[in-house]
Amino acid sequence: MPRAMADSRADRLLVSEIYRTIQGESSLVGYPTVFVRLFSCNLRCVWCDAMHAVEGGEYAEMSVEDVARRVREVAGAGIYHVCWTGGEPLLQWRQVARTVRLLPDHFVHSIETDGEVPVEPSCAELRDGRAKGLVRFIMDVKCPGSGMTAKLAYENLRHLGPEDEVKFVVLDRADYEFARAVLRDRAIPAGTILFSPATPANKAKEGLAPADLAAWILEDGLDVRLQIQVHKILWPGKERGV
Repeated sequence: MPRAMADSRADRLLVSEIYRTIQGESSLVGYPTVFVRLFSCNLRCVWCDAMHAVEGGEYAEMSVEDVARRVREVAGAGIYHVCWTGGEPLLQWRQVARTVRLLPDHFVHSIETDGEVPVEPSCAELRDGRAKGLVRFIMDVKCPGSGMTAKLAYENLRHLGPEDEVKFVVLDRADYEFARAVLRDRAIPAGTILFSPATPANKAKEGLAPADLAAWILEDGLDVRLQIQVHKILWPGKERGV
């Protein structure tokens, strides 16, 4: 296990890349955003499109001060959205929380998590920012087509609030029916629910046509938001820095 995750007191993060881009997902889609992509993950989704941040890729070990400094440099004068992603950023939640507190108070942070790492400690650590609407979770509930099983995600749902978002990545009709059943059977306090069609990546040779997912949502009249990955439209075939 990487040292920064094995030692909960560590003051350093494992960073895959930090870059400026257009946010391609969530309700913040379209905003210029600084992405902090952290290294390593607890899951191995078949359609993962960031495997370089999961295993085998290059990464740098950086102090929280250096990460905060680099985020400010990349943001410049006009960008104030920051997306923490991976890999799985909550494997390094203490360091993420410390870095967030070192950044300007007006920055808006979204933390993209796979749902299978506890979110409650981060909620408590970042309660002030969350109360102001400046820190939100974008949390997956893994559908069967991912090759993973949603377990802890159901417990995590209890700790989300209206500022947060829950995402289902849908590979096929079975995934759609799974997601629809979760909406029916589980209380989801998050204010936004995202249905995103999987795209070909990693071990997934085929994705789901967005029009098919749109048709199913309309047929069932679901109160969800269809999410298409805008960055893959802007920069097709590019895997890093988007």
